[in-house]
Amino acid sequence: MNTAPSRVPAAGCCAGVLAGGSGDGDAAALAARWVREAGEGVMRLDLMVPGITCADCMRRIEHGLARLDGVRSARVNLSLRRLRVLFDPERVTPRAIIEALAAIGYEGRPYDAEAMAAVERDETGRDLLARIGVAGFAAANVMLLSVAVWSGAEGATRDLMHWISGAIALPAVAFAGMPFFRSALAALRHRRLNMDVPISLAVILASGLSLFETMQSGEHAYFDAAIGLVFFLLVGRLFGRGFRDLNP
Repeated sequence: MNTAPSRVPAAGCCAGVLAGGSGDGDAAALAARWVREAGEGVMRLDLMVPGITCADCMRRIEHGLARLDGVRSARVNLSLRRLRVLFDPERVTPRAIIEALAAIGYEGRPYDAEAMAAVERDETGRDLLARIGVAGFAAANVMLLSVAVWSGAEGATRDLMHWISGAIALPAVAFAGMPFFRSALAALRHRRLNMDVPISLAVILASGLSLFETMQSGEHAYFDAAIGLVFFLLVGRLFGRGFRDLNP
């Protein structure tokens, strides 16, 4: 089997998509770099898809692209967030594959393991650590305030503790929970569900109910649960990134 990069007649039309926009003179070189021969009459396109977060994302991408005429197979590696598509260049172009992926709700980029790792470390990593820090600080303080309520504080003292907890927790939830909210909103816009939809719903409901109870001088508020959930989910996501980095 010849595994050397091969030019695809249709690949030049997608060079702008594959490389974020390039001149026509670079089209053949870019096509040869990102589209490779995988057998007689079959080409391989490797893409990295940063928006993949769960098994449901894998299922939607694989099933959605498999229905595209000319696509032989579409396989997603969740740990690497890599999509590998085998296709017939006479029936479908790389541009059509990328546009079909976008229609499902995911952005595809040319797969580059080093570039993917750099993006993860330099952008997502720093952002995630900042949100974990805010969520952890807020959760610790809200838990301390909750001790007073759990110890039997009543009336004005309990209401004061609830209001202070809300003042700390609500902004922290809004900031730290943004990765989940963005992912859930993107999924709903494309009329699909992912793991971040129920997570966002739980956090929003817990925060909203807690604010309502506080305004009504209720006995119970769940600000600690809301910010605590966000904190531990973010820590889990950080560990997930660590395991992906260990994957060869």
